[in-house]
Amino acid sequence: MNLSDIKKNKFWLSIGGIIFSMIALYLLFVNPFRLKNIKKAETIENVLARLERYERQGVKLLNTKWIKAEEDKLEKIKEIRREYEVFYKEQDRHLEKVFTSVNGDEINDEALWQNRYIQEVNILQDKMRNHNIALTENTLPFKEWKVVIPTWEDIVPEQKRFWIAEELINIILKKEMNVRYLESINFEKEKELHANAHAELFGFIPFSIKIKMDAEGLLFLINEFSKSEICFEIETINVSGELDRRRSPKGAEKSYQPLHINNIQSPSMVDVIIEAYVVDFKM
Repeated sequence: MNLSDIKKNKFWLSIGGIIFSMIALYLLFVNPFRLKNIKKAETIENVLARLERYERQGVKLLNTKWIKAEEDKLEKIKEIRREYEVFYKEQDRHLEKVFTSVNGDEINDEALWQNRYIQEVNILQDKMRNHNIALTENTLPFKEWKVVIPTWEDIVPEQKRFWIAEELINIILKKEMNVRYLESINFEKEKELHANAHAELFGFIPFSIKIKMDAEGLLFLINEFSKSEICFEIETINVSGELDRRRSPKGAEKSYQPLHINNIQSPSMVDVIIEAYVVDFKM
């Protein structure tokens, strides 16, 4: 081999070495980098496609601080909800209770409840007689079960109406009221109140009461409603002056007591009609 051949071989060996180095460089560095960039590009495209999809769906993208703030807010809302549930239960405690037996346990037998109901009604009627308040046999809104034993579906609303009627009677029996005549206490089952946007939280038990009393007791009457354990909401109070005729209940022989109309008629006596309702919480 002469010198020229050696030079030619070195040239081609150099060319081959350069090509091999370039191939090795491509395989070891350039190609992985290219593949990595392609993968990044695909990832970015997927992210962008997902963001566009979220945008079309109206989804909000929040950072970690925002998410933490939202979680704290939700926890605060739960805490407040627990507080107002306790408040509602306390406000509704008097209305939701059931007659108890002699040992203090709630009565859960329908027949025993019925007997206790009749006893409690008789006690309230005796109270009215003992306080000299005139009324007729059908004035009080208590149900007559007769021989029928009520079901709990009937008992639950009737128990609530009893507590309301009992509270109303206890109010008008107070000396400061000077109530002389109870015309009626009516529960208006069919009356539609204003729309209730929070029906899942509470309902309404509407009623009306008509009495004849001394005008000086009106403020005491309103005050007793406001501080009652039962959540009364008064819609209207109508007050009129002395009647132009003597008010004598029909069927005087069936009344619980003789009516001394001459004692009722007085310039200071007024007729009061209260339309109201009780808030019945469901918590």
